[in-house]
Amino acid sequence: MPKIVSRSVISSSDGPSSATGAGNAAAGGSTQPLRIFYCLCGDFALVCDQSLDELPKRPLDGARVMRCLDSPKGTKKTTFKLSARQGKQIMLRRPDGTLEKQYRFHCSRCDLPLGYEVTPPPLKSGKFTYILPGALTEVQGTAPPDALLEA
Repeated sequence: MPKIVSRSVISSSDGPSSATGAGNAAAGGSTQPLRIFYCLCGDFALVCDQSLDELPKRPLDGARVMRCLDSPKGTKKTTFKLSARQGKQIMLRRPDGTLEKQYRFHCSRCDLPLGYEVTPPPLKSGKFTYILPGALTEVQGTAPPDALLEA
């Protein structure tokens, strides 16, 4: 019988103090823990290397901005993975009268809009991905504070 060799990789998001975190940093990876975000229905929607509160807000609508590409000025891209279904393109009239084309993405379970891009699909093909305010939560089954704001 041939000898069976198994190769397993064990990873951890405990930060720089863990043995795997130090190895990850030596290999050029990030030592920040990944954060998991859920739709309001409880379905997994996003994993990201930053908290949504740390991301900049878009002045037009308060959406959180995730950078998909490194900028020439040295701003690093946000590392993230979305689990969402691509929705339809919509045209939105802003209060200043300008039109904006948005390519929305929705929760694959409940169809709640989670965010949008201003470039055509596939996701992460443009410079930025925007997360709508109140669409995601870090605590599964709990609405974030900005989900129930009065208009």
